[in-house]
Amino acid sequence: MSEKEEDDIKFLADAMLGSVARKLRIFGFDTLYVPDTSDNEILRLAAEQGRVILTADKELFKRMMKQGAPGVLVDGTSDLDDMAHIFEKLGISANLFSRIGSRCTSCNGALVQKRPEEVGALVPATVLARHDGFWQCTDCQKVYWDGGHLGRIRAFARNLEDRLSASKG
Repeated sequence: MSEKEEDDIKFLADAMLGSVARKLRIFGFDTLYVPDTSDNEILRLAAEQGRVILTADKELFKRMMKQGAPGVLVDGTSDLDDMAHIFEKLGISANLFSRIGSRCTSCNGALVQKRPEEVGALVPATVLARHDGFWQCTDCQKVYWDGGHLGRIRAFARNLEDRLSASKG
């Protein structure tokens, strides 16, 4: 699958996969997370919006298959296992580092780069003093910066890329 085709994939994650949804967003995937939604609504939203359903719910997955809805059943044991399974099933290449930081983990909105003076009133002064790169969500206005959690995300991306490479070889 080409990177352009990967960019066109949109996900809908059910209530059991909030952490996976956040990680998919971090890696730039348009991911709707619906924690308090019925299976009927999930099926309707996915069909309306052209989204691939991600679920650990076997009954929902059976209904998806009956209706011909695109989706991936994961086992929910770990984010790494689930994301590797999703990427393998859909033929998504690893190439995750170029995608980090393009979507808001809270609301799925697009992130745009901002200068410190543009976000000064929205972040603590200690953060403003230590960082010069900021990103802001165009929807909810949440501000992000290159903090300690980014190292953990990069390590997760390396582990995921290693897992995907190993499964191909």
